[in-house]
Amino acid sequence: MTSPAFLLTVDGIAKSFERAPVLAEVSFHVLPGEAVGLCGDNGSGKTTLVNILSGLIAPDAGSVRFDGLDVTRLPMDARYRAGIARTFQIPRPYPALTVAEAVRVALPASAGGGEIDALLSRVGLLGQRDLPCGRLSQGCLRRLEFARALACRPRLMILDEVFSALSTTDEEELVALLRAVNREDGAAFLLVSHNPQLLDSLCGRVLHLAGGRIAREGKA
Repeated sequence: MTSPAFLLTVDGIAKSFERAPVLAEVSFHVLPGEAVGLCGDNGSGKTTLVNILSGLIAPDAGSVRFDGLDVTRLPMDARYRAGIARTFQIPRPYPALTVAEAVRVALPASAGGGEIDALLSRVGLLGQRDLPCGRLSQGCLRRLEFARALACRPRLMILDEVFSALSTTDEEELVALLRAVNREDGAAFLLVSHNPQLLDSLCGRVLHLAGGRIAREGKA
């Protein structure tokens, strides 16, 4: 589990809330450029695990290594700069910011307008660059999440229910975008979803979380 060939190594992660165990001895790895799925029933600990991997909360035990570096105690912004991007199940951008301003916040201070427009063009939001985020549809909010995640040129994208509540057209276009990012940028991703067809279509491996542990790997 400590091989430098692994991009992400999760070893023995445990977490409890008010003495109620949520995760216990969660261990798995992700290879560079690999597409891995994560599924499980509601309450199985998927969001807690994603929050730990992205640095939003700390585990009670265990470790998280990214490209050989121990990031277990690093905050979310430090992991983002290291190349771990994360999208949220419910996008909540500042509604008064324009789309371009929301992406600008995720970019380095030295970035120019050309980089913003390139990201917006890639996710299909260039035409909405000056719209307030509060006026975006659910599909456009998902695209904005992708643009903000891509701003750090990620090596690993953690995607939490990114396809939920989308129209068929939006889902198909986001699937194509995710495949392009994986193929063209070489970014690995961990996709959390309740949709077994999407998981089997996009991911080479699917991890099944149950009872706070990875119960098995295989088809969704």
